[in-house]
Amino acid sequence: MKKLTILLALAFCLTFISALEISPTYNTNIIVRDVQNSINLDLKITNASTGIYNLYTLADISIKPSETFSISKEDTIKRFTITPTENLKTKGHYTFTYTLNHRGVEKVDEKMLINILDLEDVIEVGSDSIDPVEDKISFYVKNLEAVNLENLSAKFSSIFFETEKTFNLGPNEIKEISLKADKEKLKKIKAGVYIIKAVFKTKVGDKTIEGNLYLGEKKGITSTEDKSGFLIKTETITKINSGNVVESIQIKLKRNIFSRLFTTFNIEPTLINREGLSIEYTWLKEKLNPTEAYIVKAKTNYIFPFLIIIVATLALLGFKRFSETKLEIKKSVHHIKTKNGEFALKVTLSLKAKKDVENVTLIDRIPAIVKIYKKFGTIKPDKIDAESRRIHWHIGDLNAGEVRLFTYVIYSKVGVVGKFSLPEALGVFEKDEKIHEVNSNKVFFMSDQIRGN
Repeated sequence: MKKLTILLALAFCLTFISALEISPTYNTNIIVRDVQNSINLDLKITNASTGIYNLYTLADISIKPSETFSISKEDTIKRFTITPTENLKTKGHYTFTYTLNHRGVEKVDEKMLINILDLEDVIEVGSDSIDPVEDKISFYVKNLEAVNLENLSAKFSSIFFETEKTFNLGPNEIKEISLKADKEKLKKIKAGVYIIKAVFKTKVGDKTIEGNLYLGEKKGITSTEDKSGFLIKTETITKINSGNVVESIQIKLKRNIFSRLFTTFNIEPTLINREGLSIEYTWLKEKLNPTEAYIVKAKTNYIFPFLIIIVATLALLGFKRFSETKLEIKKSVHHIKTKNGEFALKVTLSLKAKKDVENVTLIDRIPAIVKIYKKFGTIKPDKIDAESRRIHWHIGDLNAGEVRLFTYVIYSKVGVVGKFSLPEALGVFEKDEKIHEVNSNKVFFMSDQIRGN
């Protein structure tokens, strides 16, 4: 009977002891090795008897506080911090056992599954489509796991920008970062996908995470046209890709069949098409990059045709005048030697009738510094006017094609130096009952010709 009482007492004690229970709760089961975050473990202890307790594990896991603690009531909650030790090299899921030890009385074991990750497994960097028209560029940093990440410091760089930020990320939080855009730089960058690189500073060194930036499309072609010049006309057409995608463009110009002969281009046209009396020129550019300009210059030089027209007009006027000339006078002069060495010139007047003319009179003027030699050629003048210094020949009628020559000599006792000019001779005649006048050519004599002789 005594033994049975002892067995019942032991069974009662065992039942009482096995009633101790622990219920764990924790904010996360993820450990990010690079930032060395920790897990807060709240341990609810029920049916506990008064005594000294401690919590420990034999795994490569640190549980703080590791010191003993006392429990004076049946239900209590204690918080512990769980971190991996340097000896734990495992990555991914890891299960370990921890023990609540009632010193000298009993122990209760509990298993815990944690997930050990690197920073690049937790962080995502990227952007939505960036509008090239906006004055800002936005991208995001996303926490992919239900874990707190505090005091993250990173340098972000891409083709668009470079910046440094320090920030916190809550569980599954998305943090958007906006920067002022360099519009001039954006204009030169094509739409598409670009890399953004994030370099995080951690206790174990720099960690690089790359993501994608998406620059949206913007299309636009800016066209300008400029015309300048009068005799040399320049037409300039400029097309600029003001968007951020590669564009194809075309430029068209027209010239008539006359102006095309005097037009040159800085770029040879791609196509030439004749339409009636005009020529259409077309330039094609298949790939015009953002901010790139395509310039076509057409220069039409009207100077040459203008000169041709002037020469042709003068020629026509000359021909007309020549054809209409009824009397032609040519005057010539050459030096002659005298016995006394005076300066003397022989003047010859050639008179030719192009058509029948009547009452022809030839008049020549004598310069003041010379005198007329009294002996004349075959035909003597009818009148010498000393006061007006004119010589007159009254010739009468001339038939078409008839030629008359008149000569006389002038001299001066004073030597002549340099250029000696003689005035034009004048012819007066009648044609169709109208009086007409015609002048000869001008002549001059250089004193050097005397020395040359």
